[in-house]
Amino acid sequence: MHAVLFDMDGVIVDTMDLHFESSQRVLAEHGVRMPISELRKLGSKRSKDGFKELLPEKGDSEIDRMVKKKYAYLFAKAKGIKPIKGFLDFFFLVAGKHPIAVVSSSNRAFVEDILLQLGIFKDFGVVICGDDVRKGKPDPEGYLKAAKKLNVNPKDCVVIEDSVYGVMSARSAGMKVIAVTNTHDRNFLLDADLVVDSLAEITVEMLEGIFKSGTK
Repeated sequence: MHAVLFDMDGVIVDTMDLHFESSQRVLAEHGVRMPISELRKLGSKRSKDGFKELLPEKGDSEIDRMVKKKYAYLFAKAKGIKPIKGFLDFFFLVAGKHPIAVVSSSNRAFVEDILLQLGIFKDFGVVICGDDVRKGKPDPEGYLKAAKKLNVNPKDCVVIEDSVYGVMSARSAGMKVIAVTNTHDRNFLLDADLVVDSLAEITVEMLEGIFKSGTK
């Protein structure tokens, strides 16, 4: 049995810049002025990991308050959001044919809200979020947990990612990876098995070929 595991931000919905803008606002309230270009370097890390990296002097309780405020901004920005062009083409290609999961660095409340807005929450057998793991991406914990819950061997999973840390996470889990250039140029994603500009480019034959291939 083969499974398909999706990242959410930057794969299902175009929310990466919304994350960066919300983080930027919270950081500014704490005296840290940082351009979006610098925040992009944090990639798909969990918010609390990114804030802790930028503000190591802050205690856990204050970091948690910053994360809560960031998500308050983010929820407001993401109301009425639509799926990234090309996502639904691929989603309908695999849904019902393979076990599918979401593995996101975002908090569960936000992930579930987005999937419910899109009307696809119930289609996913497993949803693993940033607050479900001890270590976020690039650690493989989230992807390994999803595979275990789906009862699928990690080597039989294909991950759909858009970030460098996401690709690293999937690779460390021993999974195959398709990277989509929604967030980063393809030059940053070359460790994936396949890099596409849109998920609509992927055919059944291409997906089956990746399932049958060995990992890099």
